[in-house]
Amino acid sequence: MEVCKLKKIRMKIEGERGYDILVGHNILHKIGQHIKPLHLGNSAFIITSPTIGKLYLKPLVQGLKSAGFKNIQTNLVPDGEKFKSFSSYQRLMGQMLKFSGNGEKKIFIINMGGGVIGDLGGFVAATFKRGTDYIQVPTTLLAFVDCGIGGKTGIDFNGVKNIVGAFHQPKLVYADLSLLKTLNKREMKSGFAEVVKYGVIHSPTFFEFIENNIDKVFSLDKKVIEQIAVQSYSIKADIVRKDEFDTKGIRMQLNYGHTIGHAVESASRYAYRHGEAISLGMVCANDIAVKLGILEKDTSARIESLLIKIGLPVRIKNHNIDEIMNFFWRDKKFVNGKNRFVMATKIGKTKIIEDIQARIITDVIRNRFSSI
Repeated sequence: MEVCKLKKIRMKIEGERGYDILVGHNILHKIGQHIKPLHLGNSAFIITSPTIGKLYLKPLVQGLKSAGFKNIQTNLVPDGEKFKSFSSYQRLMGQMLKFSGNGEKKIFIINMGGGVIGDLGGFVAATFKRGTDYIQVPTTLLAFVDCGIGGKTGIDFNGVKNIVGAFHQPKLVYADLSLLKTLNKREMKSGFAEVVKYGVIHSPTFFEFIENNIDKVFSLDKKVIEQIAVQSYSIKADIVRKDEFDTKGIRMQLNYGHTIGHAVESASRYAYRHGEAISLGMVCANDIAVKLGILEKDTSARIESLLIKIGLPVRIKNHNIDEIMNFFWRDKKFVNGKNRFVMATKIGKTKIIEDIQARIITDVIRNRFSSI
């Protein structure tokens, strides 16, 4: 088993809340030696899914035990967005309370999984005893490049995605890229949507790199996968550092594609994977930007071409405009009933546009409906 040298990206946060993002291959069994110096306590509360647990729980636990951690409890959350729920949260809080001896024992949480586990486990950490230390161990491309970092945690409620949540930064993000080898192709494609997003909002050079290396990503070329992960982490870390709590309009650019994307995802009852919905959200946002005259048609077509090449959807299937718009107007980013969009104006540059006419939005969504 080849173990590569770790790459380290520092997430700089005000005060002493900064943390390292460690990136490498075949490093899961060494996790304990990287946690030990953080002095988080000796009791680890692991949150993962049955699927991921079967694959990676053993090396994770062995890595903890080899570093001297003896008090370890594993808690399984079923796969699927529908389990990022209040009932799952409530059950985990009860297990945490019992494991900690009614709060007497110092514990830390390890979230090992994709976006559901990271968001849910992060929210448990944010709220247990008003803030408990936690570590993110992402296992999907989506979690590696997006939801595993940045401190946004949350659960879905009444069909609205991430409507209940909190900001709570982890103490460490431990990214073993070799875990991607067991990820199915659909999930790989889904995660790729967030990678494309980083290129569009931040870096023409990175966007071009993605265009030229898609095949190498799907063949799990170590150098390319590592470069994509490190570049994605670096872009997000820079944005979060400037606007941790999403109050300055800087962090909002990370929501490119998410306004309509979340509505489509929710209206589909999560038949669309998150990244698939974000792909649809990006092409819809681009269509609106072209209509408003702030994005060139050729640029919009270039972005769409890349999404198609990856194998992501650009047409909405099984559609219901009323249901999509119902979720659209419940978007938590809206202020005083006014919609807010992150629009690409060119590759590498975005602009926030508010209060776009509802007719323009519905026309664009309808025009993206699949005829099949």
